[in-house]
Amino acid sequence: MEFVDFRLKLWTKSVELFFPGWQKGEKVAFLSPHDDDVLLGAAYLLLATREAGGVPLILIYCQGDAGYSHVEEKETIVFTRRKETVEAYGKLGVREEEIFYFNIPDFSLAPYINRRLQDKEGLFEEQLKLFRQHQVSRVIFSSGFYEHWDHTAVFYMGVYTSPQAGDPILADLGPPWAPKSYYAYSVWGDFEPEPGADQEELRADKGILVEEDQEALVREAIQAFASQKEIFQSIVAYREKRKSEFGYLELYKTIPIRKQIDYSRYFQHLARWKKT
Repeated sequence: MEFVDFRLKLWTKSVELFFPGWQKGEKVAFLSPHDDDVLLGAAYLLLATREAGGVPLILIYCQGDAGYSHVEEKETIVFTRRKETVEAYGKLGVREEEIFYFNIPDFSLAPYINRRLQDKEGLFEEQLKLFRQHQVSRVIFSSGFYEHWDHTAVFYMGVYTSPQAGDPILADLGPPWAPKSYYAYSVWGDFEPEPGADQEELRADKGILVEEDQEALVREAIQAFASQKEIFQSIVAYREKRKSEFGYLELYKTIPIRKQIDYSRYFQHLARWKKT
């Protein structure tokens, strides 16, 4: 397994390229809109986390109730997918107690980004509490760009809710614990382009390369979702596009949360103007 930074043109076997300052035992939260999305988009990083001595935590937001391809499966699909989830992630070394469910109906997640809804609780505090209790240090979430409404909601949970775990608020939910790295993964399509970027510019900045056997292991895990075979048949077939002479490639986009302002650049402009 190898890690690539396309911006810095670096290629290494060290997970520190993704997770600077990495220490064994760190908890990495993989935010999955539906039960299968992390397998489809972020499985290599999940494997890398375990290989580096970390603990991947799988947070599944939607219950999968819309994922039936035959009417007779309607009443049993949620139960079926729950069993498939445990089997699928188990193939990648994830224990059942490392999987967490929020049980929101499919295509309904967006309002739950909020702390409060009109007549019920949102997921804000529940996620915050989980992050603090498990001391999550890295956060991996789905791309919000033209994929799926639930994927976009999870993107916002990653970008806006996750950083709050490190803020001195809501003290009854546990001591603050700030994540250090944030990445978006792709399930269905390309990432959002940077404003003003050239059409040919690479939208992802990080990548993971794996060998045939590791890709085969991921496909075996995906196949455990037998109930979803018809739904994501095309995306599984598309995985062959990942293959190259360098191995199979999985892509990520770094999300720079709360990047501080570099005031010196502004001072330089002011100094030039004053001279003129």
